[in-house]
Amino acid sequence: MNNEQIKILIAEDESIIALDIKVTLEKLGYTVSGVVYNADEVLENVNEKKPDLILMDIQLNGKKSGIELANIIRIDYEIPIIYLTALTDSDTLERAKQTEPSGYIVKPFNEKSLLSAIEMALYKYSIESELKKKSMELEQEKKKNDQLLRSILPSAVISELKDRGIVSPRLYKSTTILFSDFEACSDSNEIIPAEILIDELNELFARMDLIVRSYGLEKLKSYGDMYMICGGLPVETNDHAEKIIHAAIEMKNFLEERNQFSRYKWRMKAGINTGQVVAGTIGINKPTYDVWGDAVNVASRLEKLSEPGKINISQTTYALIKDVFDCEYRGKLVVKGKGKIDMFFVRGVKEHFMN
Repeated sequence: MNNEQIKILIAEDESIIALDIKVTLEKLGYTVSGVVYNADEVLENVNEKKPDLILMDIQLNGKKSGIELANIIRIDYEIPIIYLTALTDSDTLERAKQTEPSGYIVKPFNEKSLLSAIEMALYKYSIESELKKKSMELEQEKKKNDQLLRSILPSAVISELKDRGIVSPRLYKSTTILFSDFEACSDSNEIIPAEILIDELNELFARMDLIVRSYGLEKLKSYGDMYMICGGLPVETNDHAEKIIHAAIEMKNFLEERNQFSRYKWRMKAGINTGQVVAGTIGINKPTYDVWGDAVNVASRLEKLSEPGKINISQTTYALIKDVFDCEYRGKLVVKGKGKIDMFFVRGVKEHFMN
């Protein structure tokens, strides 16, 4: 930016000094956006002319002093200010210093000191502006990274990762795991085009994410048409089984309502089990939070043994929720590697718990 492009406002209550400064600035090639003689005119000029720099008497007359005015400009407009000052008391100088001016010009001034102060102020301001811009960019990047981390890792895990650089595997003695599978169909049994299938799953999973979040549960993963969530970690709770089933019912109800108006119909079958797991992160570049243990394997197999539109739970989960939810006993079914397990279909919330 050359001197002609730089607009300077002069705020000086002594007209002779103000005129002298104006002549000098124009001689040096600067553009004078205005000359004002009291504080009341400064903000009006700032709003209308938007100067790049203000030369202002430190004790400018008006309803506000030059120092009070500088505080407003520094906060609301971020325009560099150079104080014009004669010899003044130390208290005034100290108050002026707190407004963080870009420089001082002692009256009477000379052309060299005026030019030097202006160049230094503009250079300092450009550096500070660039640093502020870079700082904002870094802050925005940090927010993006934090948002990305929050989308793949629980908050408590992120805190540990930031504090320690690693996340230690942890044993949870009681958690509830849900595996759900989504099956699409249409009235004409047509094959759903791939791009539409992706859009459909995105819409479904976005809604499922909201439901899961509303119950304070953790989404662990989704791939293809499988969706997995867990309750009781990384923050341990006593009501994780109830919350998981409430969420499963809400997910199922959402699909049933959506199917009434959608061309493509979706049905969910779910398997839920409660037990002990180990949880931790896998990977460095793209860490994922996951759980391991026999309880996880059983939950996965319960989903396979469920039916479309049904929520299949194990005996261990049933024992925790039987007072709240109405369930249908299915009998003992064979689970690979576990033998026979008592299973139940969840019908819904018991009537006296609905309100």
